Amino acid sequence: MSEPLDNRIRPRREQLGLSQHQLADLVGVSRQAIIAIEGGRQVPSTSLGLRLARALRCSVEDVFTLSAASGLSARLAPSVPDARPVAGPRGKEARVAVGEVAGKWVAHRLPPDPTISADGVVAAEVSARTGVVRPLADTDQLRRNVIVSGCAPVLGALVQRVGRRFVDARATWIPASSRRSLELLETGLVHVAGIHLSRETSGEDNVETIRARFPRERMLAINLTRWRQGLVVAPGNPLAIRNGAGVLRRGLRLARREEGSAAHKLLSVLLAREGVDHPTLSGPYAAGHAEVAQLVRCGAADFGVAIESVALAAGLGFVPLAEERFDLVVPATMAETAPVSRLLQALEDPAFKTEMAHLPGYDTELVGHVTTVEAA
Repeated sequence: MSEPLDNRIRPRREQLGLSQHQLADLVGVSRQAIIAIEGGRQVPSTSLGLRLARALRCSVEDVFTLSAASGLSARLAPSVPDARPVAGPRGKEARVAVGEVAGKWVAHRLPPDPTISADGVVAAEVSARTGVVRPLADTDQLRRNVIVSGCAPVLGALVQRVGRRFVDARATWIPASSRRSLELLETGLVHVAGIHLSRETSGEDNVETIRARFPRERMLAINLTRWRQGLVVAPGNPLAIRNGAGVLRRGLRLARREEGSAAHKLLSVLLAREGVDHPTLSGPYAAGHAEVAQLVRCGAADFGVAIESVALAAGLGFVPLAEERFDLVVPATMAETAPVSRLLQALEDPAFKTEMAHLPGYDTELVGHVTTVEAA
């Protein structure tokens, strides 16, 4: 028995200015067949589905999705190299966070952590990039979900604030490096990306990176915080690791971050000052700032590059190297629409600003400050 399908044949056909008769001629069927398909009374064969997509100048996924009763056809965010696996135990379906970005369902695999609530489970992987997701919530509720990626731990507090303050929006934080966050935003897998790529409070590095990534689109960079990034070390810094020469000492273990992350970039700059372009450093991988601190605290690593707030929270030593801005990047058109606009309103919430002011290592002076990056 065929799975029930939802289709967008009619709006796509009308967008291209095609009549039902013209579309029928293009794919070699009768006008009555097109009427039946658009009305959901007929499920096209695989070959006809492909011909329809070609005639409508789009992918099959753009015009056909499994109905909500069977599951949601969603784009699956790719896994991060060197990251811990996020699939469930053998034989179990992967848990995912789900949202709708630019009219398409997206799904991000979640770690096997029972404190994180899932929006759905992957019932089947159609390809490496698409799958069928069995939702665990009403689809209208999932459409109210803002997907925001970034490495700032305070994003956890921000997304919780959205859910508490508004009934028509909620938000999910996907931990990711600055480079990966921009990639997710560029490919339509998140609504908002958090980045910190500048070593100056002006944030010019952030702006130039945004302009290079999105040359044809008007973008907004909205400040979440300013912070210091540097070396996280054991309490009292017993190994006296203070600069690039100290980092290069034989036998030291680094809590390594993925290539392309701001932490990796800062470490590369530090070592370049010592004339080292391709250092050989060993140690465990850390998924984010907080995990860097955890690895140093438990003795699995001697040092790592992370933000001051995680060092202070863990009672560790900190050697500052750079002051940075952490900005939220969002297309200007998307910023004005719900539910993304709710996330930005939560950023201006006095209660959220007060909470941030009481967290160590976060500067709230520019919270909510907007920099517009015009299209080229």
